[in-house]
Amino acid sequence: MSFRIDALCLCLLTAAIPGTASALDRMERLVLEELACTDLPHSLIILSQLRDEGRIDTAQNLGYDSLSCFQIAGGLAVQGITFTSVCAYEEDAALQAAHPEFYYRGPGTSPGQTLSFGTLTDPDALSDWYLALFGPELVASAISDGQTPGEAGSVSCNSWMH
Repeated sequence: MSFRIDALCLCLLTAAIPGTASALDRMERLVLEELACTDLPHSLIILSQLRDEGRIDTAQNLGYDSLSCFQIAGGLAVQGITFTSVCAYEEDAALQAAHPEFYYRGPGTSPGQTLSFGTLTDPDALSDWYLALFGPELVASAISDGQTPGEAGSVSCNSWMH
């Protein structure tokens, strides 16, 4: 049932944005589904596709506090915002072990299941973007200051948002 509701929400979301319903590519659709944060975030498909396209270099992990962060070569345009980095944390120890190129576990408390995208867009404009796409419910939790040097803002889905 959740999948039907998520798919319906995404269809309504894309229909509400003029000229975008047929323009969404697979990556943009995946990112929007995750940022809607209707379920725990799952980053493996997005990270794998970015790596396979040569858009992230897994040897250049900028992470901290168990978050793995990667610069996105050329940026990733999603509904008018260009994301310049992606950060993720996976709670599932089996997935961590199977994909050490994406996930590492530092000492201390887990940051929670996380998928986050950084941008040069300032947090106020990013909040407006998020609000227009997903509504007001999670905007205060989803938007924050940039996650890597030089970025102005970031948008996230995290397990503690549920």
